[in-house]
Order: sequence, then structure tokens, then C-alpha cells
Amino acid sequence: MLARTVAPPPRPHTPSTRACKVDACELMTREGKPFCPEHVDVHPYVQNLLSCLANRQAEEERVRTAGALEVDIDGITARELVLHLSLHGARTVERIARELQLDTQIVRGYVAALDERDLITQSTTNRGSLVVKLRDPERCLSQITTFQSVA
Repeated sequence: MLARTVAPPPRPHTPSTRACKVDACELMTREGKPFCPEHVDVHPYVQNLLSCLANRQAEEERVRTAGALEVDIDGITARELVLHLSLHGARTVERIARELQLDTQIVRGYVAALDERDLITQSTTNRGSLVVKLRDPERCLSQITTFQSVA
């Protein structure tokens, strides 16, 4: 292995600890972070994530009660389902539910919505389980990669 011939440029010194940005908090942070562990939920990035997760949970609850009509095809869960099918191929609804840790009824709602948009094909196993497969994985992936990212 060759030795380094040029020293790396010096980094500006940032203190490894500083006070939490929450006014009433007197705790110190570590490694230059803006918030202490008790107030990390105040960080804008964390607020965005919590908002996205709350929206996802609300959508899944609507899909559970009203079915495919409430599916946001551009939402996190629909994108996750399409990505999962593109990576793993054909799956039964029950297996998708287990692997994505969703209720089977919710997965059926998303499958119905994807079927309405002609993104999937459906078949059944010998035991009667519904098998879902992407009709055109490349087209589906190109559609989900153009959607807005969570971060």
C-alpha cells in the first residue's frame, strides 16, 4: 500500500458538544448535533418523517375501511409494494402482507388499485391464494422513481 504523500486539508474545528436548540432545555448535545435526545423530534427532518408516517398510517386505515378507492398510488405504501414485487417477483397476497408487515385486507386494497391501473396481473395458486405479479416491471419502476422522495 502506498503511503499518503499529501496531507489532507485541515477541517474547521467544531465543538463536539453544544447546547440543545430548545430554549428551555439545558442539556448538552453530542458530536455537534443541534438537539439533545429528548428533543430530537423538534428537528425539521424528523418532523417531516413523522408527518409522512402519520399520513401513511391514515391512508392505510382508509384503505382498510374503504378499499382501493382510498389508495394513493403515488404514496409510500404503493411504491413500496411495486418495488417489492419488482425485486422479488410474483407473490401471494398473504406473503406480501407478511413481508411488508401489513394487514392482508390492506394489501388487497392496494392490489385492487394497482390492477385498476393495469400495473399488475393476477392469478391463483392451486390452493386458491391470489398471486400478484407486475405486468411490466421496468415501466412500474420508472413510474415510482419519478415520485417525490420522503427525505
